Amino acid sequence: MTFHKARDDDETANLIWNDSAVQHEKIAELRNYQRINHFPGMGEICRKDCLARNMAKMIKSQPQEYSFIPKTWIFPAECTQFQNYVKELKRKRKQKTFIVKPANGAMGHGISLIRNCEKLPVQDHFIVQEYLDKPFLMEGYKFDLRFYILVTSCDPLRVFLYNDGLVRMGTEKYHTPNESNLNQLYMHLTNYSVNKHNENFERDETVDKGSKRSIGWFTEFLRINDYDVAKFWGDVSELVVKTLIVAEPHVLHAYRMCRPGQPPGSASVCFEVLGFDIILDRKLKPWLLEN
Repeated sequence: MTFHKARDDDETANLIWNDSAVQHEKIAELRNYQRINHFPGMGEICRKDCLARNMAKMIKSQPQEYSFIPKTWIFPAECTQFQNYVKELKRKRKQKTFIVKPANGAMGHGISLIRNCEKLPVQDHFIVQEYLDKPFLMEGYKFDLRFYILVTSCDPLRVFLYNDGLVRMGTEKYHTPNESNLNQLYMHLTNYSVNKHNENFERDETVDKGSKRSIGWFTEFLRINDYDVAKFWGDVSELVVKTLIVAEPHVLHAYRMCRPGQPPGSASVCFEVLGFDIILDRKLKPWLLEN
């Protein structure tokens, strides 16, 4: 596009790319011709604890529409509710597996699976989620899908879903969680940053082999095996839109605070590329893991 790289301290650049969240003052100071790659307020769906808190509100008011999030508790605040849930399971003689994640972690750091819920530290800040133990498998391996979303405006909300992305596979054959395999993270976690350390990790430059493949390839796999591809993409699109509806009031309010006096519909100085991590259950229903 005939752009050239400016100095990092150049205040006049057309496009500013930041690897971390952007200060609100920075957005407020931008000239109308400039673009920056973050919206203020998007952390409301990009931090695991914020996503869980905001989704809980939607589940309360629209349970039918927001049934694509595994049950989640934020610790330490919701520790009692979680303990009550586990007691109720015991009373029904049921046992479930839970996944514990740092509230603002990334790349699989600090994730563990538990079945014995008494062992959880009560004071730490993390989230606990019901583990989806019946995932759709590929060649016997668990996998998740990374979809890429481009948000170009929040006023009105304008969202694009890219028609390709990544299939990220575990590197040990999947078995339903039990006491003996809970620590086998290469089986239960699909994060690339975890699985690349396994000797079974298959690096392959093609899109249809190895531990990392393309969603384009996966879509073709579904078509060949007589799955409903249109429904699959429709379900993913719906999940994406409903998740962004959760972020929209926060983002819109923060954006208007940064850019007061801009009429609705005027060109946005912000855009954002989001990665949605989605897992499919046995029935091919998409579940949102995180953004």
